[in-house]
This record gives sequence, C-alpha cells and structure tokens, in this order.
Amino acid sequence: MTQRPEGVDPDRPLIERAQEELPYGTAAYDELVRRYSAIVFGRAYGILRSSSDAEEATQDVFLAVFRNLARFRFERPFAHWLSTVTVNACRMILRRRASDQRRRNAFEREQIHESPAPPPSNGTLRQLVIELLDELDPTTRMAMLMRYVEGYTNREIGKQLDLSESAVKMRVSRGSSKLRDLYEARTGTGAGDREDTDDDA
Repeated sequence: MTQRPEGVDPDRPLIERAQEELPYGTAAYDELVRRYSAIVFGRAYGILRSSSDAEEATQDVFLAVFRNLARFRFERPFAHWLSTVTVNACRMILRRRASDQRRRNAFEREQIHESPAPPPSNGTLRQLVIELLDELDPTTRMAMLMRYVEGYTNREIGKQLDLSESAVKMRVSRGSSKLRDLYEARTGTGAGDREDTDDDA
C-alpha cells in the first residue's frame, strides 16, 4: 500500500474541486457522495439499528455536507469531519426516538395498570434491550452503542462526542446501571439477586 505523507488529506483535491463548483455544479460533490455513502450508511446503521433511520441519517449527512462544504478548511481530515457529522445526525434521530418513546410510555401507563410482564424469552430479549436503550438520553445511548456495538475506545468516543475520557466512562457506567434498572422494572426480575450480591460484598 502506498504511504501518503502525514497530514495530507487524500480527499483534498476532490473537495477543492467541489468547493469551486458548488452550489451550481455538483460533479465533484456527487463523487464524494458515491465515495462515502455506503460508509456513512453503515456507520449510521451501526448506531441506529434501523435501515430506514440510517437512510434518513445518510440523507441528512450529505445535505449538511452540501450546505457546509464551502467552509471546510482542512484543519482535520474530511473523513473525520464526516464521521462527526454522521454522529450528530444520528444523535438527532435518537433524540426524536426518545421523545416518541416517552410519549408512548406515558400513554401505556395511563392505559395499563397490571403487574410487571414475565421475563422475555431469548427470542425477544434483543428487541427489549433495543427498546430500553431508547429510554436513555441520546448522548449516553450513543456512547454505549459506540463502546459495545462498534467497539470504539473511550478516548475515541470522547473525540466524537466532544467529551472527556472520564466523562465517557461515567456515561457508559451510569447507562449500564440505568439499563439494568429499566430491564428489572419492565420484567419484574433481578431485584432480589442484586440484594444478595450486596450482602456478599
């Protein structure tokens, strides 16, 4: 593989051409979209776990690129900036999801006054966890998905979300505890086991 000089953005020639063409010419911009659309979609799907939401995020990302590319100044690689734009687009969708989920939960609390549901089967556990993740605040959910689904380090997550490494650790830890509490509240399980564990400590 040919090594590029450190600090040289391989996308720079194409981006400079796009900056000269936009907003009336889009040949170079269209090439950027072709080059990165699958990458953006894959990243968004890894966070959102929904094809339709990932498609929406991808459209939002490239609309933001179209609007802001003229101001891009190569202070960091284009791919890194695009990753940040992708995270922000996903964050907006997660925030909307959380708002929708809160409304659904409020409606369900008004309609249902029964004992907790039995523990889910293995076939529905994954879906339950995804639903419960929607109840976390968007930044915490994003951090947990990036850590446990995408495999990013806390330092890498901090750079993407503009958080310190210690803040990422705290969010992931608190998010895990909140997720456990939500699971126990939804299924009516686990409280006794946790008390036993505390006694043994």
